[in-house]
Amino acid sequence: MKQILLIIFVVLCFCSCDKNNYEFPMANVNLYLYPNNVEFNGLHIPGNSAKIDGGVNGILIFHDFFDNYIAFDRACTNDPLNSCEQIDIDSEQTNNLTCSCCGSEFFIFDGAIITGPAEQALYRYQTTFDGLTLRVFN
Repeated sequence: MKQILLIIFVVLCFCSCDKNNYEFPMANVNLYLYPNNVEFNGLHIPGNSAKIDGGVNGILIFHDFFDNYIAFDRACTNDPLNSCEQIDIDSEQTNNLTCSCCGSEFFIFDGAIITGPAEQALYRYQTTFDGLTLRVFN
């Protein structure tokens, strides 16, 4: 009887696994930036942003109005390995990030989906800022 219950338990465990479990492709990121440098186009000013190389498809850094730095991978979660699917700040709705290829829209402050076809929020990197150096990492 115990063997039958064990077999049923194992079968149920395999059947309940979600084969569509989403995993964003990993890219090692550990960058140190200086937002006051001219190359970052005013990133030290709240409301400004910068695009840098790194991550899966580039990194977008946004300096919010609470003096925090938010960093997202520019790869749209609809198809992150497609170089066409890259997010940028929407020119009309500046609180939104839009994918130029699939049209998905995300909220700039947390990467949450506004409209699809993407079904997952943007991949967000961790940031720390000591007043001079901004670190972007995962």
